[in-house]
Amino acid sequence: MTCSCRFFRPGRRALRVVFLPCLLAAAGAQAQWLVPPPQLPVSDGLWRGSGGAAATVSSGNTDGAAVSLSLDAVQATPEHRITLGGSLNYGRSELDGEVQTTADRWNASGRYDLNLTPRSFVYGRGAVERDRVIELDRRDTVDAGLGWKLVDRADANVSVFAGLGRSVDRYSRPQTIADRSASRFARTTLTLGEESVHRLTPAVELRQRLDVAPTISGDRTTLVRFSSTLAVALNTTLGLTVTLSDQFNSRPPDGVRRNDLTLFTGLNLKFGPQPPEPAAASVPSR
Repeated sequence: MTCSCRFFRPGRRALRVVFLPCLLAAAGAQAQWLVPPPQLPVSDGLWRGSGGAAATVSSGNTDGAAVSLSLDAVQATPEHRITLGGSLNYGRSELDGEVQTTADRWNASGRYDLNLTPRSFVYGRGAVERDRVIELDRRDTVDAGLGWKLVDRADANVSVFAGLGRSVDRYSRPQTIADRSASRFARTTLTLGEESVHRLTPAVELRQRLDVAPTISGDRTTLVRFSSTLAVALNTTLGLTVTLSDQFNSRPPDGVRRNDLTLFTGLNLKFGPQPPEPAAASVPSR
């Protein structure tokens, strides 16, 4: 998970206090991802994950505060894989006595993969999210389908998947989307996606995921989510991550932009038993 910091515009006398306990890193993946980005599998049935927190406080001509919390956990065996994740992002600023909420979002998600063969699996996902800044009370999403592992090695994992899903958006007040005003929008979607993890070196991993959910019935909205994370291990439990994520909504409510682009940087603190580091190559004696 990734620790993120929000930046304000304080004056000369501004005091900025940054608290980064960083038990977690990459809400980026998590702040924007309904399911955490994949990691290279360790199929021993033990739970592993990462979590963290970040906060920023500024005082002066502009007062503000922001906090990010996130958590993910994975359990895998040769037969199945369970992935859980969640994040919370809150931010506010005050200028000339006027308080403005800059972020107020949380989400929680889960995914279950059941292996049919060494190369194929069925999956089911569920997620719930809320974003008060855009007056989204709740978005419930479920989908299920088939997946295929195109590459499944110790240093690389590439999968594609396809299925059907259902998504329901509920707003705190009526919104206008494509000339229709309502507080509830629902759709049945086709789910297409791909995800990959590449271990570039023993200490560097590149992860990415792309999800596309075009509507096949109901409100005509297409959601596209993309995330890419570069993770550099500092030791067996601590690492540095940089995550770029983007969420695209083809038909957002009036006044809301289609793209929501986020860049996260921070530390990653893992929990649970860690797999042994790759053994160093032996050097023949002379």
